[in-house]
Amino acid sequence: MSPNSSPRPARLRPIFGYIAVVGMLPYLVLKLFWIAGVEIGVTEPGVMTTALMRGANSFTAFMEFVAIVVVLALTHGWGMRFPAWLIVFPMWVGTGLLAPIVVSAPAIGTDFLAAGSANGALAPWVTPVVYASFFWQGVALLTAFVLHARVRWTHVFDTRPSARGVGPIGVTGAVLAFVVAVGEFRDTFGEERLAMVVIGIVQSLAALAAVSGAVLLSVRGRHWLTTVLLWTGSSTLFASNFWAAFGMAAMGADSSDTLSWLMVAAGCLAGLLLAFTFLSRVATGSRERQDSRDDHTATSARSLPHAL
Repeated sequence: MSPNSSPRPARLRPIFGYIAVVGMLPYLVLKLFWIAGVEIGVTEPGVMTTALMRGANSFTAFMEFVAIVVVLALTHGWGMRFPAWLIVFPMWVGTGLLAPIVVSAPAIGTDFLAAGSANGALAPWVTPVVYASFFWQGVALLTAFVLHARVRWTHVFDTRPSARGVGPIGVTGAVLAFVVAVGEFRDTFGEERLAMVVIGIVQSLAALAAVSGAVLLSVRGRHWLTTVLLWTGSSTLFASNFWAAFGMAAMGADSSDTLSWLMVAAGCLAGLLLAFTFLSRVATGSRERQDSRDDHTATSARSLPHAL
């Protein structure tokens, strides 16, 4: 193939990026209106003008701006020049926030159709628009990231993590993840809305997926499965519990509710520990693969004179 002939998927990636941004705009525009004091979609005047809500809306609007930059970087050639961490960390957090919503979308839609929005401060159309935007950007970001990663980090997908066990850090993360999974599942019994029940179950399963991924790190199993389980599981553990802690702090949750605070802290820590374990094993596996190639090259070079 000539240098000037690019594959069809590569030519379509920028278009896909712009389509993804279009799906993110409704949520971002809504946030910008609220920050500016224009209470569109708000049924209780003054709700969005408090310092707390302005701060919360500014934070989430910033996150949306980051998501737009990331999806454009993932779908354009200039994104290949971004430092890896500027892509990987936002995508890891974004996966944890959006993947449960994408998976739970049927239940969320059913819940809205049956009961409507339970938030009396917002017009009935606001919550469906927000979650539709979340679903759109979740699918778009995850798809764009996979396509980008397959091109940029092919060696990571082709390299099996080092099968040397997960070590004390990984074991600690897996134990905490299991405890959080049990807690998430237990909490679903106190929810009345279908969407919250399903999201809770999905988050519980994600924590168990992270535990399973940690187990697979110790064996020479399928690398792609280990990657999916640990990436999705660890990101969901961290992001969902970080967001829960942010919400608890913003809403002035009872500081004496020690168990709830311990659970969200355990979830955040478990996600970080398991992500670190996975990345360190992938790095070790890459070094082992390179060393094996170097040894093979050296052996071939030594045997060449005899062959001649």
